[in-house]
Amino acid sequence: MAGVKLVNVTMKYGSLIAVNNISFECREGEFFTLLGPSGAGKTTTLELIAGIKKPTKGQVFIGDRMVNDLPPDERDVAMAFENYALYPHFSVYDNIAFPLRAPRRKGELSGGQEKERVYEITNLLGIGELLERKPQQLSGGQKQRVSLARAMVRRPMVYLLDEPIAHLDARLKISARSTLKQLAHKLGITILYVTHNYREALGLSDRVLAIRKGTVEQIGTPEEIYEAPVNDFVARLVGDPPINLVDGAVVNEDGKAFFQGDDFRFLLKQELLSKLERASWEEDGKRLVRIGIRPKSIRISSERLSDASFQLPVYVVVREAKNSIVTFELTHNFFQAVVNNGVHLKVGEKVWVEVDQKNLYFFKKSVALTK
Repeated sequence: MAGVKLVNVTMKYGSLIAVNNISFECREGEFFTLLGPSGAGKTTTLELIAGIKKPTKGQVFIGDRMVNDLPPDERDVAMAFENYALYPHFSVYDNIAFPLRAPRRKGELSGGQEKERVYEITNLLGIGELLERKPQQLSGGQKQRVSLARAMVRRPMVYLLDEPIAHLDARLKISARSTLKQLAHKLGITILYVTHNYREALGLSDRVLAIRKGTVEQIGTPEEIYEAPVNDFVARLVGDPPINLVDGAVVNEDGKAFFQGDDFRFLLKQELLSKLERASWEEDGKRLVRIGIRPKSIRISSERLSDASFQLPVYVVVREAKNSIVTFELTHNFFQAVVNNGVHLKVGEKVWVEVDQKNLYFFKKSVALTK
């Protein structure tokens, strides 16, 4: 196994910049995830590492070797794609065994060792009974697991996994995540993983790279990405329901500071003012700031909770297994809270809302607020 490093890598398609001067290092034996929305540059980054594409500028290293000029088959990486790319005329067994039979690996494994390797990975992925079938006889989820097995059957220096479980149903996703985590731990392998699903990123990874429009926004542990997002984009990337973002002015009255939005205002705790100061900006003679509040950090009551609470009318309530998601309609977006199912609320009812200010974020604005 080996680590991977990108140094000032840019990839352009004409005037379109798909990857914009990014640098990062995936350590040897690390499960490293690229997390971002569609079009962020995640797949292009993997293709640059695999050698499918060549960077416009910058350097790609696998281990100590710069591999910019090496073809894919000389980089010793294995890649699984979201779109399966299975050979239709091969059986499942032959599709999975195909990387073990490449001419440059001829003679590395005996027939018995090949079978052992294929059976091991297919049993782990729960597709051992499919080995005699052809791809056209498989469901989408089965095809995806076969594609993943084909990538994992070899022992390359680096695994590149592009949305490898995106099409699995919820039950199989949980199983596949557990399998990936088990394989990574058991084999001590280096994995670069691409996903738009924050649960996969936080649940599987040693570290996560948040990417937007080809630019690195933040690199950190799952805890750092969730608990200490560097900006509003990263904050919105993780969490369901997503973090509430509200813009407003900072108003000083009688030696106290208040957050004043279009729809509510509340008293700010003194210990937060230094953090607020770093994120605020001046506009039209006002000091403005964007606050971020996770839905789980909000309390709701029919009675006033504190001097920092405010009132909003309930827009809609969606009941789930253990909790309910309460939505309030604001001027520019929606505002959501997660409450225990024991709290009974009616649409249109005006309730008191309080923010847990220990978990209040302050940002400069970089994403649009939309309903």
